Amino acid sequence: MPFHARADRQGPPFLPLAFRLGASLGLAALQLALPPEGPMPGESIYLGVLVLVFLEGVFEAVRAQERLGDPFATPDKTWIRWNLFLDIVVILLVVAFQGVNQERLFTFYVLPVLASAFYLGTVDILGVALFTAASHIVMVLCFDAGWLPPFGHTVQDLGRDPADTGLILSLATLQIFAAALVVVLLRRNIERLDASLVASEAAVDELEALHRRVVDSLFSGLVTLDAQGRITSANPAAAQILRNPITVGEPMSALFPGAEALEDAVQGARRFELPMQSPGGQARILGGQVAPLKDPEGRGKDSGHLLIFQDLTEFKAMEERTRVAERLAAVGQLSAGLAHELRNPLASIMGCVQLLQDEHQGADLQKRLVGILSRESGRVDAIVKDFLDFARPGETKRVPRFLPAAVEDLQASWETDLRAEGLELSVGPVPDIWVETDPVGFHRTLTNLLSNARKAVAGVRRPEVGLDFRIERGRLQILVQDNGCGMDADRLRGLFVPFASGFEDGTGLGLSLVYQFVQTMGWEIQVDSVLGQGTKVRLILPTQPLNGPEAGTPSQEG
Repeated sequence: MPFHARADRQGPPFLPLAFRLGASLGLAALQLALPPEGPMPGESIYLGVLVLVFLEGVFEAVRAQERLGDPFATPDKTWIRWNLFLDIVVILLVVAFQGVNQERLFTFYVLPVLASAFYLGTVDILGVALFTAASHIVMVLCFDAGWLPPFGHTVQDLGRDPADTGLILSLATLQIFAAALVVVLLRRNIERLDASLVASEAAVDELEALHRRVVDSLFSGLVTLDAQGRITSANPAAAQILRNPITVGEPMSALFPGAEALEDAVQGARRFELPMQSPGGQARILGGQVAPLKDPEGRGKDSGHLLIFQDLTEFKAMEERTRVAERLAAVGQLSAGLAHELRNPLASIMGCVQLLQDEHQGADLQKRLVGILSRESGRVDAIVKDFLDFARPGETKRVPRFLPAAVEDLQASWETDLRAEGLELSVGPVPDIWVETDPVGFHRTLTNLLSNARKAVAGVRRPEVGLDFRIERGRLQILVQDNGCGMDADRLRGLFVPFASGFEDGTGLGLSLVYQFVQTMGWEIQVDSVLGQGTKVRLILPTQPLNGPEAGTPSQEG
C-alpha cells in the first residue's frame, strides 16, 4: 500500500463528503420518521434528491477506498469543488423544503464556506461564498416570482412583502460573507503556518542530516545508553573500534564484557580505561569518558548515558616507548652532568697527587696541596651524596612539625655555617602552627633555598637574606628572598633541571632535590626573580590544625 494512502487514512476525514453522507441519510430518515402532516408539495422530490445525493456519496467513498485505501481520503481539487457544490445543493434543498423564511436555517450556508478553508485557496473560498449567496438569492427570488412551484413549507411564503424578502436575503448573505471573511483570514494564517512548518521541517531535516554526518564522521566511538543501560544507538566508528557488530537494545555488558571500570564510570567517575580482547584474542586498551544524557523534558533527571571512546592500544605502546626513551635520556643527562661535575675536582686531585709525588716539594706547598685534596674530596663526596639522594630518594615520613621549633633549627644551622659568617638571616614573625611534613626533608629543603640565597648575594654591597611566613586561606606560605644577582628568563626555565647550577661551588642538584621533595609532599613552589635585583621563592603548604597535646610538644619532635 502506498505511503501517502496510509498517511491519508490516519488523518481527519474529508469533511464535505462526510457532511453530505450524514446529512442526506439523516434528513431522509428524519422525514420518513416524522408523523405525516398531510400531503406536502415536492416531498417525493425532496426524498429522491436526498437518496441520490447519498448514493453519490457512497460512490465517491467506494472509489476513494479503491484508489487511495481510505473512503474519506482527500481527493484532488476538481472533486473537492464538486463535493462543495453538492453540499450547497443539499443545503439549498433543505432550506427550500423547510421554508425560505426560516432564518435559523441560514447558518447551514456557512458550512461549505468553512469547509473550503481546509482544502482551497483564498480565491476559491470567495468563489464558494459568492456561489452560495447567489444561489440562495436566485432561489428566494424565483419562489417569490412564482417561477418555482410550491415546495414543502415554502408554499406559505409566496406573496410576501418585498421588505421581508430583502431582510431574508440580507441575513443569509451577511452570514455567508461574514463566514467567508473569517475563513479567508483563517486560510491565510493556515498558509503562513504551513510555510513556517515547511521551513521548520526543512531546518530540522538539515540539522538531523548534519548531526548524522558529524556522528558518522567521528573517529571516536559513540554509543548512547538508556536509563537501564541498554544500547540505543551507535556510530560506525564504535563498531569498527570494537571490531564487533552492535545491536540496538543489547545491554552494555554485551558490548563491553567484564567492564567493571566502565560500570564504575557510569555510576560516578566520568573517565575510564578498559583492557579487553578483540575477537581475534589480541589484547587492547579502550579509553574514553561517560557523560549523562539529560531528560529532554527538563526535569533534571538523566535519561541515559553517552559513551565516547577510542582505541588507546597504539597510543599506550607509544607512550611506554616514549617513557623508556625519556628515562634513558634522563640517565644520559644525569650521567653527563655527573661526569662534568666530577671532572673539575678529580682534575685538581690528580694534579695534587702528581705534585706530592715530587719529594723535593717544600713543607708549605705540601700542606697546601693536602688542603686542596681534602676540599676537593669533600666536594666529590657532596656531589655523589646529592646524586644518590636525587636518584634514590628515601621514604618520606609525614609527621606533625611545630613550625617555630623547625625555624629555630634552621637559624642554628645558619649561625653555625662558616660560609654564612658575617651574613645575618632576617626571620619574620613565625606563627604558632603545626605543619605535616618530613622533618629531615623540610630542614634540607629550606637549607638548600637559604644556601642558594647566600650564594646569590655574594659580592653585593649590602646583602640581605630573609625568611618570612604568611597564612592565607588556610595555607602557609614560606618566603625565602634575597637581593642578590637574580636570574633571567632562560635560567628560570631550567631552574629545577639537574646539574644546572648557576654557582661555581654548587653541585647542581640542590634545587632539583627541593622540587622533588615539594612534589612528593604535594606542595606548591613559586619562583620570582629579576636579574640584578634578587629572587623570591615561595613554598605553599597546608597547615595542620593540631595543638601540643595531640601532636606532641616541640621538644618531642625529631
